[in-house]
Amino acid sequence: MALQTSGAISLNDMHIEVGGSSGTTVSLNDADIRGLIGKGSGAQSSFSEFYGAAASTTLTSAGTVNGQNQQKQITVSSFISSGETLEIPSNLWVWSESHSQAALLIDIPCTIVNYGKIIGQGGSNNSRDGGDAIRINSGVSGVTIQNMSGGYIAGGGGYGKDGYGYGGGGAGGGVGGQSSGTYGVGGSLNASGANGLNPYNDGAYKAGQGGGAGGGGGGAALISPYGYPKYGGGGGRILPGTGGAGGVDQSNGGAGGSAGNAGSNGGATVGGGVRGAGGGGGWGANGGLDSNGGTPYSGGKAINDNGVSYTLSNSGTIYGGT
Repeated sequence: MALQTSGAISLNDMHIEVGGSSGTTVSLNDADIRGLIGKGSGAQSSFSEFYGAAASTTLTSAGTVNGQNQQKQITVSSFISSGETLEIPSNLWVWSESHSQAALLIDIPCTIVNYGKIIGQGGSNNSRDGGDAIRINSGVSGVTIQNMSGGYIAGGGGYGKDGYGYGGGGAGGGVGGQSSGTYGVGGSLNASGANGLNPYNDGAYKAGQGGGAGGGGGGAALISPYGYPKYGGGGGRILPGTGGAGGVDQSNGGAGGSAGNAGSNGGATVGGGVRGAGGGGGWGANGGLDSNGGTPYSGGKAINDNGVSYTLSNSGTIYGGT
């Protein structure tokens, strides 16, 4: 629990807040006491500065994925109590593998201090809008989010709209081309997505390439000699990353977007009703359109506040709406 916000406050109260035993030796210059208000060693402090201060809990890894320390689809109250602070260290990814679930769900009043990488899921063939990085539950107040220098908060990129060429997956591991993941599989943590497959291996035409951030462009559909489509590349999970190249033949696929940028649109129809598909969106950005136009699939939000008020400070990098 946080310290009281008014009235008498003692050094013993501060000591208990940081996990010390009541009545044991403590000083105002102890590192854990100073850490409550971010003071350096020997810095002068007033007791009134400690009103409302809360001990910080550092999130630890639940194991590695592709050699990266990570926690997947977490809820804040599983780690801290109401009013406390959760710190995400610089070597940790907090991520989602679901379009409907944010990487970090905030369900209690708290402070989030982020030095790491909080990322949403990229839009895929079977669920096309990008997912949110952070979501605050409706009705939750008293939330503060501090994105520190070197920290990232990034919504997933939107899927590239497809005609018959199959779109590119969005940044954040979106699958390109087919919902089964057979073609254009999304990247693991800190990895590019897979290239889209040319299923007929004719050599003269190219499917979409995997994206470092956004998905590859939609594999441009063949008009001749076969009349069959290629497949879009998968979205990567590299921050900040770059987009993959679009597939090329008589009807071009759009390139994937780099971080924060929309995927490129697919090329115009050449004949036979076939059209190139859009590239996947970069972090937090829309996917590209096919040559029919219309409405793009949207990038996920960095912070989805569900209409509640919260406090945000940012000295790092944010991709997507807040």
